[in-house]
Amino acid sequence: MGETKERIPFKAWFNAELVAELAARLHEAEPDFARDVFVRLAVGGLEDLEMTGRTKQIADAMHAALPGPIERGLGALARSLTAPLTDADDITTHGYRFWPYSEFIARYGVPSVDASFHAMLELTQRFSSEFAVRPFLAADLAGTLARLTKLVNHPNLHVRRWVSEGTRTRLPWGMGVPGLKDALPSRLTLLAALRHDPELYVRRSVANHLGDILKDDIEAGLDILRAWQADQHPHVDWIIRHAARTQLKAGHPGALALFGQGAVPVAKVTFSATPDRLRVGQTAALAVSFEFKQEGSASLRIDYALTSPGKSGRPSRKVFRWADRQAEVGDLVSLQTIHAFIPRSIRAVYPGTHLFEVVVNGVSIASQSVVIAP
Repeated sequence: MGETKERIPFKAWFNAELVAELAARLHEAEPDFARDVFVRLAVGGLEDLEMTGRTKQIADAMHAALPGPIERGLGALARSLTAPLTDADDITTHGYRFWPYSEFIARYGVPSVDASFHAMLELTQRFSSEFAVRPFLAADLAGTLARLTKLVNHPNLHVRRWVSEGTRTRLPWGMGVPGLKDALPSRLTLLAALRHDPELYVRRSVANHLGDILKDDIEAGLDILRAWQADQHPHVDWIIRHAARTQLKAGHPGALALFGQGAVPVAKVTFSATPDRLRVGQTAALAVSFEFKQEGSASLRIDYALTSPGKSGRPSRKVFRWADRQAEVGDLVSLQTIHAFIPRSIRAVYPGTHLFEVVVNGVSIASQSVVIAP
């Protein structure tokens, strides 16, 4: 049996070895870069910090070691980067080493917008400038949005994604930007220009941005999705469905109506979850069948929900995607799947009663419980 590799914590990527690499890059790009000062300040106490603390410390060390004025330092950062990335997956493999550059621009670059935008444009083609641009949006929302608008047709996919991702109201890990919600018309101009982008990587960001809009104002968001449906383009249909995924799983009537998925009558429902007693790490087999009773045809979104005990005793409910079906009156719909009670880093499994439900177009039609033994 092969050995299981231990997962390295993300923060461990930002270590003394990376500091040495960045020191060499920056010194080559800027001969007056105080390399020894940078390494000393960047490495001191680094191992005691979490990821965010590490990237900020390295960025502050850069600021102390780069010669002034700030425009000169920003130019050195841009010149020290690797070749632009052309694939979406390369960011994970190669790009994260430049996270401290993003911190540097965010913390020190706002007074020099032109030089900072040049550095961000270069950086986002190797890592991402979605976090770096947030202070610029906060300082000058209209001006920054205008600059980003000019980039919607940029040849590099990472730049086009940056336009959408950096302007999200609920950007994960990103600082909040006052006024961004109120700038919805300008943001929609950006998203509309990107909705037919040939890269799924870009379109996924557009969908996630629309998802933020739905969470900010559900009715306004649904109005936007209805208007976009008139486009009748496969890319846009996928964007709409992905954007509304949270509301679809929650059974929101307005979201379901986008796809003609209203309440439907069913009969002769049978549902099983076996075995009915398991241990953590084991798998339950789910099987459902029901007869569709509505006259005419209908689009069915079939999910299953699982309500489980939580750590504090408060139950939590999560909806899992199952299938889409097109049904005619009298059709017998049958589905099977499995659910693994395997603990994840974002979802633990606790002993006790776990309730499965079959959900059709947002309505629970059957339920069955299983018990996870201590």
